[in-house]
Amino acid sequence: MRRFRGFGSLLAIVIIAFGALAYTLVVGNKPLLGLDLQGGVSVVLKPVERVDNETIDQAIVIIRQRIDALGVSEPEITRQGENILIQIPGVKDKDRALALVGQTAVLQFRPVLGNIPVEDSNSTTTTVDSNAPSTTVDPAAPVTDGTIPGDSTPSTVPGETTSTTVKTVGGLPEGVCLDGLSAEAQNPNGQAILPQCKALELIGSYGVGPVALTGSSLDTARASISGNGQWLVDPSFKSGADGIGQFNAIAGQCFAKLSTCPTGQLAIVLDGRVLSAPEIQQASFEADRIQISGSFNERDAKDLATALRYGALPVEFEQQQAQIVSATLGRDALHAGLIAGLIGLILVSLYMMAFYRVLGVLAILKLSIEGALLWSIISWLSATSGLALTLAGITGIIVSIGLSLDSNVIYYEHLKEDVNNGRSIRSATEKSFVSAFSTIVKADVASLIGAGLLWWLTVGPVRGFAFYLGLSTVLDLVTSWAYMRPVVRFATRTRLGRHSKWLGLPPERPQTRGRPNSRSNEEVSP
Repeated sequence: MRRFRGFGSLLAIVIIAFGALAYTLVVGNKPLLGLDLQGGVSVVLKPVERVDNETIDQAIVIIRQRIDALGVSEPEITRQGENILIQIPGVKDKDRALALVGQTAVLQFRPVLGNIPVEDSNSTTTTVDSNAPSTTVDPAAPVTDGTIPGDSTPSTVPGETTSTTVKTVGGLPEGVCLDGLSAEAQNPNGQAILPQCKALELIGSYGVGPVALTGSSLDTARASISGNGQWLVDPSFKSGADGIGQFNAIAGQCFAKLSTCPTGQLAIVLDGRVLSAPEIQQASFEADRIQISGSFNERDAKDLATALRYGALPVEFEQQQAQIVSATLGRDALHAGLIAGLIGLILVSLYMMAFYRVLGVLAILKLSIEGALLWSIISWLSATSGLALTLAGITGIIVSIGLSLDSNVIYYEHLKEDVNNGRSIRSATEKSFVSAFSTIVKADVASLIGAGLLWWLTVGPVRGFAFYLGLSTVLDLVTSWAYMRPVVRFATRTRLGRHSKWLGLPPERPQTRGRPNSRSNEEVSP
């Protein structure tokens, strides 16, 4: 037993590494893949005016809550100066996610002056006349959920007389659901024609009046099911004049169908698009006893509740860039990264075994222990904290392979030097590790400082590279101390220690004692 004394750290690190790996495989944990590896949606939002850091941070919190409502695992939302970068990996309905993320304007409630059915795309002359009737709505087919009745007749919106010839769909420019309307066209202080879209397709448009209240008057909203199985949306307004007071003021006008709200409908508008246009069925409401009903399915109800709950951002943004990353491209990137890592691992393994033989094999086993620990930690963080593995992260892990083997090279070269200087292999094992580990610590700390600076000063994929490089470096420090010294000591105390060539070490030199320290040709004269 004395022969194997001092190998406790070796036993512990092996049990911990492969025990953690076994647990990870049994429970089914695995790393979550990032946007560049499994596809998804990427959006860059830019504020339309200069804002302070606190406002940007508040907007990020609201956007994160809105995306979380989609059930997406670990969206990455970061700042790039005043811009916000949103990356949503693995989302199944990419168009839906892109539309939801793109809804960045302040939530508005506007009275409906008229509804316009979708017509065929044609070059038409759109005329708005101040003397025209305010609206024509079929009373037998009320609009309660924002859908357009098939037998409603087109209507006009009161205002100044204008006449232009444009290619329109439902009174709006073609492609309006994709490109949106300008701030001038939305005209929050006057009348406007706004689209209602579904899956980026126009399903109707509404003539609306000035903004009556904004999302700041709302407290929360949720989707629910009525007793007969119908999906509902239950908004709850804040108390006081700035909350339910403002809502009841416009609700009374719509219920009475005054000239300011002749259809009796109130449009819920987000980012210049009508989400729903429910009909107001009583003159006033209590703040927490309001229901929006209609032909909602579960998804429609939850989307509307999400928009109401998280739609009011503290500042208006515009989409500077929006793209959908295909899953096929992500799989190709993952395949290329894994192939590159495998080729690199094979090459360095051959190099280590060619120069250090059995010690090279021990170095490869050290990599396997680090790999087991790394896989277990990444899988655990993915399951508990939503950590995503990106292509940049894989690059950081591949780079760390070289750093890990560098630690072995430093130790083995110290060991060679001590043996060449006349020490026995067994005695050189301990002495070489002390000086080598000091160098390893300095090198790894320098790598950690670099990874920390990259994490602190950068955003996006570079931070992923920095995190995984830093994590791998910490594991190298742990395994260098707990594994490398005892496993080399064990190897040198077995029969392998008698065959230096098997260890990739020079042969031991005979010990000479009593050798004079002066040269034979030197003389000392008085």
